[in-house]
Amino acid sequence: MTKRTITTNDLYSFNYSGSPRFSPNGSHIVYVVTTTSKEKNGYASSLYLSHKQQRSIALTRPYADKNVRDHSPFWSKDGKWIYFLSDRVKNQQVWRIASSGGEAEKVTTFEHSVQHFALSNDGHKLVCQLSIPLEKETDNDDVTIVTQLRYLANGTGIILKSPQLFLLNLTKPNEKAKALTMACERLHSAIFSTDDNAIFYCKGKSNPEKHDYLYSLYEYDLLTDQENKLYDGKGSIYNLQPSPNGQYVAFCGHDDDEVSPQNNGIWLYSLTNRTCSCITHEEKYSIGQYISTDARFDKGNPDFVWNANSDSLTYLVTVHGGTSLRTVDLYGRISSNYESPDEVITSFDRVGSAFTFIAETHTTIGDLYFLKDRHKSQLSCHNKTLFDQLMISEPKAFHYKSEDDWEIDGWIIFPPLLEKSKKVPVVLEIHGGPASAYGNTFSHEFQCLAAEGYAVVYTNPRGSQGRGSEFTAACYGDWGKKDRLDILNGLDYALEHFSWCDREKLFVTGGSYGGFMTNTIIGQTSRFTAAVTQRCISNLYSFFGTSDIGYYFGSRELGNVDLWEDEEQIMSFSPIRYAKQVTTPACIIHSEEDYRCPIEQAEQWYVALKRLGVETRFVRIKGENHELSRSGKPKNRISRLHEIINWFNRYS
Repeated sequence: MTKRTITTNDLYSFNYSGSPRFSPNGSHIVYVVTTTSKEKNGYASSLYLSHKQQRSIALTRPYADKNVRDHSPFWSKDGKWIYFLSDRVKNQQVWRIASSGGEAEKVTTFEHSVQHFALSNDGHKLVCQLSIPLEKETDNDDVTIVTQLRYLANGTGIILKSPQLFLLNLTKPNEKAKALTMACERLHSAIFSTDDNAIFYCKGKSNPEKHDYLYSLYEYDLLTDQENKLYDGKGSIYNLQPSPNGQYVAFCGHDDDEVSPQNNGIWLYSLTNRTCSCITHEEKYSIGQYISTDARFDKGNPDFVWNANSDSLTYLVTVHGGTSLRTVDLYGRISSNYESPDEVITSFDRVGSAFTFIAETHTTIGDLYFLKDRHKSQLSCHNKTLFDQLMISEPKAFHYKSEDDWEIDGWIIFPPLLEKSKKVPVVLEIHGGPASAYGNTFSHEFQCLAAEGYAVVYTNPRGSQGRGSEFTAACYGDWGKKDRLDILNGLDYALEHFSWCDREKLFVTGGSYGGFMTNTIIGQTSRFTAAVTQRCISNLYSFFGTSDIGYYFGSRELGNVDLWEDEEQIMSFSPIRYAKQVTTPACIIHSEEDYRCPIEQAEQWYVALKRLGVETRFVRIKGENHELSRSGKPKNRISRLHEIINWFNRYS
């Protein structure tokens, strides 16, 4: 078969796997496959079932007339039913389907959408987190009254709904669901205790604007109808998991306030001793998967699972550009289960000594795998037909020393039809976060740029995940300084070691923090031929008051600065301060409903550059938020890719 180069329109043919769950006896695995619809300009998700040695079969199927998302599968303990969330009728509810197949049936009929659910161990009850509209202070629909400090959320806009927990008795279908919590309370991660006599969940502080917006661990005792606070949160808390023996509640998190470079670890709350401590203090890396890509729809599972004996937990961790599965016992002793330096595991599950996970590589989108006794087998090949037709460029990894003698990870992708006798223009890509990372995963954007004849260089500068908390903390209070040098040093390393790179045709792009860094770089140097800044930050002072995370995220990231006492320091980090030095032609791409990096940041940058006579193009995309490149409407994602490629082609 004659292969061809990849195109932007191949996005419509991608299939994304995610959220694998073992059946209780480990014989089958349910997982989610998300497909892209060109006709309906959206995505549909279906449940698939795999036997360890057999081909996957579809349990649910896409609808012909609309995009339906079936996701978040959960097995009943007897293995007969698979419960899941679906928006196939009106709003999102809990459904279930027999594991032997057949038609799915709706389990809940709430007026409002179910955002999260958990099934009791005996299969008789559901706890559901609903999204309930807040009480309005005016009957004028044109007026919105805001009274809380954090009133905005990316992907939502003004927060007009609040989570609330309800308990549903499945053995009494005519009985009304019972409200367990009050409206207007912030909460998440509800799950039943091992004996089904309680529900654990995370709930926000009662007066967050005075204290903080952290969550604490709570228990609702179903025998006494009493709510009890178990642990007062001092940092992040998520992924609650009771131990099988009922003695502990484990969770991921840290004790260093909301925004922190500290590693997320596994914490154990003892239901016997009423004490809480972190058991992964010997782990160098942060629990979880932090490697970003534009080719993934894996909602993910919890970052850890208990073993059946309750004496250890297996967890996922990001190491440099890859991931690893490790186990920690209750004394903090860590052992390795599976090291995957050349791939990225996005979610996993474990039963006994068997593992299942979704794994991606540089040249493949994630698929389902089974692992036992160190033997790995691939159980799905949802993209094989497409990828057999494509010339995919294998990145070359490199490592280099940067400022302060930090070792940095980097990669370079060359065009699949590379002619080494000719010089190749180079695109420098910069990730967001900054506590994100690039790694061993497929990137549609990078591959499209390579197919257009560009070499693509990308690195993980200080501030990135994958090299420990000290490395992640190294850009705090230093945005745009040594982190910028790390990035440029990586580019220089590539130019020095790959002689066919064209030093006279350099391009730069990035999104979010990467957009901030793109703006910063072209304000400090004129070495780049053209730039594309995406969902960018240009003015960190106004960012504090307009972003949904601005004042608390920005304050910590910039060195615990304050708007009133540290105005000059905040502005010294801001690219807008150095706009007069920009000569690089710039394309600005921004979503109009981006509340993480609001579009006013792009508007300021555009007006500044245009006033200063810099050739500038402003691309505004309606109906999209900060997640455009990852989960925006397919048509808009393709338009974005066209804008990047066309802008660079114009100057190459």
